[in-house]
Amino acid sequence: MKQITGILLLAVLALPAAAQQLQDFEVNYNNGKVLLQQKRFEQAMKELRPVTAAAKGNDLAPEASYLYALAAFRANNQQEALLMLGQLKQQHPQWAGMPDANYLLANIQFEQKEPDQALATLGQVKAPALSEDVDRLKRHYLNRIADREAYEQLLQKYASDKTVAQVYADKLLAGWYRPQDKPTLERLVAKFNLDRKRYLNPEALRKKAYQVAVLLPFQLNQDLAQSARKNQFVTDLYAGMKLAQDSLQKQGINIELFAYDAGADTVGVKRLLEQPELKQMDLVIGPVYKSTAKVALRFAAENNVTVINPLSQDTDVAGNSHQVLLFESSVATQAQQAATYAYHTFSPKTAVIVFEGSTSDTTFARHYRQQFQKLGGRILAYRKINSAQSAATAGVFKELTVAGVGHLAVFSERMTAAANAISLLNSQPSKLPLITYDKWLDINQITLRELDDQEVYFISPKYFDQTSPAVRNFRKRYTARYNIPPSTYAYSGFEMLYYFGSMLQEYGPDFNQSLPLAGTKRGVLYQGVGYSNAAARNEFRNDNQYVPITKLENMQLMVVNPAGF
Repeated sequence: MKQITGILLLAVLALPAAAQQLQDFEVNYNNGKVLLQQKRFEQAMKELRPVTAAAKGNDLAPEASYLYALAAFRANNQQEALLMLGQLKQQHPQWAGMPDANYLLANIQFEQKEPDQALATLGQVKAPALSEDVDRLKRHYLNRIADREAYEQLLQKYASDKTVAQVYADKLLAGWYRPQDKPTLERLVAKFNLDRKRYLNPEALRKKAYQVAVLLPFQLNQDLAQSARKNQFVTDLYAGMKLAQDSLQKQGINIELFAYDAGADTVGVKRLLEQPELKQMDLVIGPVYKSTAKVALRFAAENNVTVINPLSQDTDVAGNSHQVLLFESSVATQAQQAATYAYHTFSPKTAVIVFEGSTSDTTFARHYRQQFQKLGGRILAYRKINSAQSAATAGVFKELTVAGVGHLAVFSERMTAAANAISLLNSQPSKLPLITYDKWLDINQITLRELDDQEVYFISPKYFDQTSPAVRNFRKRYTARYNIPPSTYAYSGFEMLYYFGSMLQEYGPDFNQSLPLAGTKRGVLYQGVGYSNAAARNEFRNDNQYVPITKLENMQLMVVNPAGF
């Protein structure tokens, strides 16, 4: 009897303590709500934390958990908010306020750049009172997505979501639109009953003008007399662009050029690229120096703006980015394309390679050898020379066994190497194909007749036909405007802006996504420009994949691998 009485006494004593705890919970809860309204988020979290406990009789726990997660989110503590929402879902799955909790969870997922999960979470919010808020939340974050491919994956996965479809249609109008997008846009307009006048208006689908920033080392802060000669290549490059701008305008393609002075100073270029107007450009040409490559790569990735390096042949400048392109062919591409041409043209599939010991020539030879072997060819000799040592160089060529060899490849710009190679060819009973740099055409000690008499093929990445009507017309226009004949940089500047201006018009600012489909296009002045590797199933490349191979025929330089070879 005494034992039973003791148990009852303990129960009676415990009741006030439990009631006190619930009363404390209510005080904490009310304090937390007030602090949350006052935007004192961390203090609100401290007050609400005890109330989130799943204690018996604590009916405030689910709402306190939600408010705690909200305070954590507002305090920029997203991880803590996620943990509390997870606890809420586990302990109180039937709570009436779960639509609000899911709305908050989706907001956090959007902030953490997980739009797929956020859209899935919002799909669980069925409360009519939140429908407008849900729509606004989707629009706010979906409009931030700059990656077209990623967005189109969402469009495919959430094919019944009108907001996802409409924001995509808005993005098409804002610059993503390409002619091949028309069927998709028409389908979305019909399926979701969108405004046909707005979304299918031909004028709305075409931008009035494309803005292109040109970041070149104009050196405007230096004395003009001192910088004019040193910077002539910059002046010529930009002058060529201006003529291309005129030519494009005659075709209804309006390009607005904005010139910025950008040298090799990394800090200066970084400060320049931080300007708001640069982030709104449809295309950026430059900067040109390797020292600024990382800054340009970061800018392109963060702002989804395609950046063109107009002069570099170094793939390190573009990295692995699809948004940084080289207008020139890289050294690796030149060697690989030359080796591919040699493999498919010369028989037997064997080669002898001689190369200068400089870094550039060694690199070129290495890429050539790797590509030729990859295709199935055999390298019978691989010899390094130093043309400064005439006797030793002559000895290397005399020791070569070339009888029955498919072709000879010599990678050196030096006269000594060229003269010895021609002497070797002249000594053979039958013509031996030779492939080398087009710089040999400028070696005065070797006549064009000697090169024409042999089967000499030149790797000519900057070749353009001086006799073509287009080149003659460009030279005439350029000379009339600037009172000097165009340099190779002027030709390059024209072709570059004309090509990319046409890409902007055809595919919009995200044209780099469509470059593999575009293939190699014949240029106005150049033989071709393209960024897909046909040998690798039109795989994207970030440097120009077309490299002209030329040969003298009756003293006239002819392209032996026209675009599309």
